[in-house]
Amino acid sequence: MDSSKLKKEFTLTQWFQVLSILAALMIIIDFIIPGKVYTDPILNIKKERQQYYNAAGNSHSSYKVFTEREDFNVSGSFAKQIKDVEKITYSISPLFNEVNYYSLIDSEKRNVYSLRLVSGLALPLITILILLLAIRYKKRVEILSFVFQVLIIADFIYLLL
Repeated sequence: MDSSKLKKEFTLTQWFQVLSILAALMIIIDFIIPGKVYTDPILNIKKERQQYYNAAGNSHSSYKVFTEREDFNVSGSFAKQIKDVEKITYSISPLFNEVNYYSLIDSEKRNVYSLRLVSGLALPLITILILLLAIRYKKRVEILSFVFQVLIIADFIYLLL
């Protein structure tokens, strides 16, 4: 193989790693910075049954809160607490306009939806860790680092939409 071609491929790999780390850092910063906090009346709570079409035929319920400005998913336990409450406090992230946390108006406890926690914090942190390991152990984690680079770019695109 030509050494200039090998060098070009190596630099493309490095650029993709840098792009992935920057995307992961942007996602983490967006998750950590509280953004704008709103207190809105709850217009509706929608419960939706999600079914799996597999041999077990399992299902679960998902809950969505509708306010004047936003509609967002909440956990089942939180949805059950809302019944007597008229208002909800929530924070919108500055970069991706996602709901970072939500809480009842009279509660100090902040709740974070599990998908937002995975998408905004867990996946980017794991990606950065794996990419740093990839620098140290180049060939040993090459496939794993590529998979997480693709995942973080997909997560970035998901947050943009």
